[in-house]
Amino acid sequence: MWQILKSMLAGRSEFGSGGLLLMIIGGLSVWLRAVPELIWYWIVRQTTMMVTVKDDDAAFSWVKEWFLEQRFLKRIRRVDLDTTVRNERIAMIPAPGKHWFWYGGRPVEVWFTRNENTHERTGRRVESLTFRTMGRNRDFLERFVQDIVNCHVKRQGVQSYLYVYSDGWDYVEGYLPRGLMSVILQRGEKECLLEDVAQFRRSKESYQQLGVPYHRGYLFYGQPGTGKTSLVSALAAHFGLSIYVINLADFQRSRLDECSQSGAGELRPVV
Repeated sequence: MWQILKSMLAGRSEFGSGGLLLMIIGGLSVWLRAVPELIWYWIVRQTTMMVTVKDDDAAFSWVKEWFLEQRFLKRIRRVDLDTTVRNERIAMIPAPGKHWFWYGGRPVEVWFTRNENTHERTGRRVESLTFRTMGRNRDFLERFVQDIVNCHVKRQGVQSYLYVYSDGWDYVEGYLPRGLMSVILQRGEKECLLEDVAQFRRSKESYQQLGVPYHRGYLFYGQPGTGKTSLVSALAAHFGLSIYVINLADFQRSRLDECSQSGAGELRPVV
């Protein structure tokens, strides 16, 4: 190879050919030095699996809830204080950076990244969690994700939560639903309404068989302070549903449909 390079540069000046030769050798050495690293990253990609969840997805808060029930959280020394986790006044979750833990007999590495979103006027920070573990069988990841979902369902129970729409559904902290006993209606009205809602919830399969959208609307009217909002709050708490509040004056038809789909399956009063 040395002789070939010398013959290629024979027609050039000694100074120019020597400089060009040094450039070629330097470039080759840099490339050869990077080869082991490229091979290593290729092996890692072929032998590991990854799953990522971003903070604009509801599952991001589910992962935080799952963290709080894991024993490995007690040995992590770099933590963040978080007040957005449901049913927790204040929680300690892993701080931004790299952490690892054992799950299902395998080591799992998690990266918690946080940066400022400079493309929006609000400058909202963007967060994400990425989990990586060894193996190629996605069944392990599916079990891991299902464990997170089960944890969320267990913590949620039959509780009722309140959300307000502002460029996305925002969870309202400190919301306390009303009890049915505190709502006073005419004789038989409350019982009739409860039975109607219960009948609707039992008929989901019938709606699917008929190809009819599974939703039901109720219009409560009356003077301010007569208990409309209290009734909605009590109904949601009784059936373990969440409330999604929107202001129709702020929405066009397309945005209203989008909000309706994102809150599907819940009780969605319009205020």
